[in-house]
Amino acid sequence: MSRRVLWPVVFAVLVISSLAGGCAGFSARQDLYGGLGQGADPVPLMSKARTGKLPNGMRYYILENSLPENRAFLTLAVNAGSVLEKEDERGLAHFVEHMSFNGTARFPESELLDYLRSLGMRFGADANAFTSFDFTFYGFDVPVEATGGLKRIPAKALAIIDDWAHGVSFDAEAVENERSVIIEEYRTRLGAAERLQRKIVPILLEGSPYAERLPIGLPEIIQGAPASRLENFYKTWYRADNMAVILVGDFDAAVMEAELAAHMSAPAPAEPLRRPVYELPPPARGRLRVEMLKDSELSFTSVETYYKAERQPRRGDLENFRQDLIDFLISRMISDRLQEAALNPDSPYTKADAGESRYGLESRYYLFSATAKPDKVRETLEAVLREKEAVRRYGFTGTEIDRAKRELNSYLLRMVSEKDRQESAYYVNALASHFLKGEYAADAEWEFEAMTAMLPGVSAKEINRAAAAYYEANDLTILVLAPEAAGLPTEAELRGIVTASRKARIPRPTEEAVSDKLLEADPVPGSILSESRDADTGAVLWELSNGARVILRETANKNNEIVLYAMARGGTDSVTEAESASARIAAEMANTSGLGPYSQTELIKKLAGTQAYLSFQTGTFFRTLNGGAVKGDAKKLFEMLYLAFTQPRIENGAARSLLEQYRTALAQRNEDPEAVYYDELTRIIYGGDYHYRPWDLAYLETVDIAQARSFLTRCVNPGDYTFIFTGNLDLPALRQYTETYLASIPSGESWNRFGDFTLKRPGKLDKAVYKGKEEKSTVFLGWYMDEAFSPAGYAAAAALTEYLDIRLTEEIREKRGGVYSIYGSAALSPTPPPRGELILNSIFDCDPRRAVELSDAVVQQIELIAQGTINRDTFTKAIEALKKGHE
Repeated sequence: MSRRVLWPVVFAVLVISSLAGGCAGFSARQDLYGGLGQGADPVPLMSKARTGKLPNGMRYYILENSLPENRAFLTLAVNAGSVLEKEDERGLAHFVEHMSFNGTARFPESELLDYLRSLGMRFGADANAFTSFDFTFYGFDVPVEATGGLKRIPAKALAIIDDWAHGVSFDAEAVENERSVIIEEYRTRLGAAERLQRKIVPILLEGSPYAERLPIGLPEIIQGAPASRLENFYKTWYRADNMAVILVGDFDAAVMEAELAAHMSAPAPAEPLRRPVYELPPPARGRLRVEMLKDSELSFTSVETYYKAERQPRRGDLENFRQDLIDFLISRMISDRLQEAALNPDSPYTKADAGESRYGLESRYYLFSATAKPDKVRETLEAVLREKEAVRRYGFTGTEIDRAKRELNSYLLRMVSEKDRQESAYYVNALASHFLKGEYAADAEWEFEAMTAMLPGVSAKEINRAAAAYYEANDLTILVLAPEAAGLPTEAELRGIVTASRKARIPRPTEEAVSDKLLEADPVPGSILSESRDADTGAVLWELSNGARVILRETANKNNEIVLYAMARGGTDSVTEAESASARIAAEMANTSGLGPYSQTELIKKLAGTQAYLSFQTGTFFRTLNGGAVKGDAKKLFEMLYLAFTQPRIENGAARSLLEQYRTALAQRNEDPEAVYYDELTRIIYGGDYHYRPWDLAYLETVDIAQARSFLTRCVNPGDYTFIFTGNLDLPALRQYTETYLASIPSGESWNRFGDFTLKRPGKLDKAVYKGKEEKSTVFLGWYMDEAFSPAGYAAAAALTEYLDIRLTEEIREKRGGVYSIYGSAALSPTPPPRGELILNSIFDCDPRRAVELSDAVVQQIELIAQGTINRDTFTKAIEALKKGHE
């Protein structure tokens, strides 16, 4: 089970569930809501969703959806989380969530997990739950049953949801066993981030119970709370009128609605629920709080500015819908400005973002977050505040607003084109938010009408006024998070920067419109020399005049999507040690430099309103390209391919900026225990080979931009690559684009082979790495052997991975209580050449005092497998999980 806790994050999320439409052809009507109603009118729930209340008061949502086929997603949403805990219950909301998987009225002990695993469910991946401040959420998916010509959810699966609602067992022995698992979950989180979080949360949420109610709770309460106290929390808040059951999938919805009450037997509450609602105090005008928080294991310096805004409840009405449109545009434009500034190598920060951040159901902050370069906290705060002041004083240019609207329009057009190809999990989340948060979950068609009706009435003046309102109260909290050794300004200096920013002379931003053309003229086309069809898959195969190969495979899982993957043999395996750092970073330099003659900033602006992307990667043994587009933007994708191969670009300023990002990230890397551990692990398992050298400042200084550019130039011979296009393919159009933009790329020096170095794995080795102040160990166990690749061997390794997942979880977590999670995997790879390799490994976090014991237990399980001792029931479950993963 996972948990969600608060950490300073920035998000600029379009919370509209599936908005769809276009900005062209707007009505001239300018009323606020486009004739749809008044601001307080609710957004209508999606028309195919069935909702109501059962006789016991439980809310239900039922939605028929055919993707994935023959599967149903079941969810129990509980309107209770850690904020409702009393002082002696801190952590019990999360503890109750754990106990729900440890035995219920109809599924004692491990029967619940056994049943789910028999259906191919992976514990944690497919059957899971999480606890937040306000809510608890349970979910899993199962195959549907076809009886009498109708599709139904199995009664046994519905019994699980019903038991979670009112039949969880709090057997004293099971509670004792689960304590250690939760403590191990607590342990996995330990480190600098967790320590800082426990300082940050009380600062930001001061004046509300949220400040002292992180969902993971307190170890002393987790270890000492009696089973009766857990059961009391459960019975207090797990009430029929405080929960909703959500069913989405490929079943007959009318039948499921008619039969649901017979499956949900939670008793009707005797009294109405009195659930308190806690919110943060309102913003205090002019308040400024500055906190500098250091940790010896932190590896970066972050400057966060939190502007507290007025409460804004999520009501799911037209006013909220319209405000979300405006908020999305604003956050996108501010983030674009910050990210553009970060591309300047002289910027004091390496990355920055902005967006709304909510705590509780109504309280909110507007947050700027930036990662400062070493000793650049003052300058970073000044830069962030300048951006804030520019927005507050001048708002946005017409060009910025137009681009943001086009980006929104493009995104929504893509969403509406896929409205009948959404998977059930998407709808589960939308309906859960409708119940728990009061958010809207409307049909794509309604959202299309609403957006096209409302957006013409959203003027630049209104957008700029809304952006300025984020800072109206001027209630500001500044958090500086830094390594212990970092030199920081004083609180007085930071306060002075804030005061000075309000009076600083800031020029009005200006921006000229940018053409969306990538090529001034089409190149002279090449040709397709031969065409064939693969008998097994139906894929079309083209051989091009420049030596490139193209595979086209029609798929039906998306209506309006084309996906590109291209690969060539040969990567950094061919370079010398002196060139290795430059070669390994070359692709990243290219991806941040733009494309062809255009800088990254110019390219972003040219592609505004376009759903097309392309990126280049180099690995040890292969070079690859990943890209995609909606069908209407396929030509843009091919133009980008043409530029990537004919004008490979590493721009000096962008490359220097990237090197500064690396330098900032590496400056304190050796203070992070996890980084130290994994760097040493990398050195060991790759035998110290320079091709796999962990990045450090000394290695970074060997990077030469000219060397990187030279390596990139070697990578772009089209004849080395096989280009694979999948999706909803328009073959005549793709033929034209292939001849014009792909076959026309001039051939270069051929390089489609592996290098000649041999990877040397270590022999038998035990090594301990000591770093960190917490009582926490990470254990890695690995086995490596040469093995020729084969499809049968690949499948066997995949089955072994699923088998290990079940056996290790049962033995190490459930029986021994030694871990929160444990991973075991097997893989058969065709690399490294010339033969390939079989790899088996396991990794887990645990109490250092149990590291040897648990390692021995893992080895014992692996030895049993090697000796041929296979649990047939577990093997059957593993195969079911593997099948489910490939459906």
